Amino acid sequence: MDIFEKGDFRPVSAEFRILGFQALNELYKFQEKFEIYDTDTTINSVRDAIIANYLGYDLLNWDKHGFDAKKSKKNEFLEVKQCSISSGSWGGTWNDTNEEKAHAFSDKRLFTVVGVWKGAHDLQFMVYGQHPQLGQDLYRMVTQRKEGSRSTQSISIQKMIKEYRFQVICPPDKDKEFVYTLLVNYSRSIVKSISKDDLKELQDI
Repeated sequence: MDIFEKGDFRPVSAEFRILGFQALNELYKFQEKFEIYDTDTTINSVRDAIIANYLGYDLLNWDKHGFDAKKSKKNEFLEVKQCSISSGSWGGTWNDTNEEKAHAFSDKRLFTVVGVWKGAHDLQFMVYGQHPQLGQDLYRMVTQRKEGSRSTQSISIQKMIKEYRFQVICPPDKDKEFVYTLLVNYSRSIVKSISKDDLKELQDI
């Protein structure tokens, strides 16, 4: 197909533009207050803060380098990955991972969470845990990628639940029935590895 034939071009309504401008204006006020002017960074930082708080990590990393959050009273770190419920594959993506960082995911001090979101702010559930095999798998993918290609690794929540035995955690405004239904509708292979009773609420972790 010719590249100029690709796309889905439709008129944009005035309502879309007006409400979109209002939403961006409110976001800009937030960016001004906290002096975070990169929009992707702003949204990711807010999401990271929400998830970290739920899981008991009270220190957020404001630097580009290092892991996303840390517990002040424990030497435990958190790497937060974000995923849209509308994406074809639910999982975490590691960008620009080197061998040192890949190895770190085998360390007992480092935990990983994938937050599955609907829209900008509606957290559906979290997949959370720590397993040395995660670091080993990341290291293998880093070292075996094609020469000259960008170091990007993706790991599905199916693998995290089935092989790494990560927990599925419901946020405060979602119950186990709701989250389990999402999982069943997404992939019946997941529910072979986890039952509704296995799902956790925040007070369970």
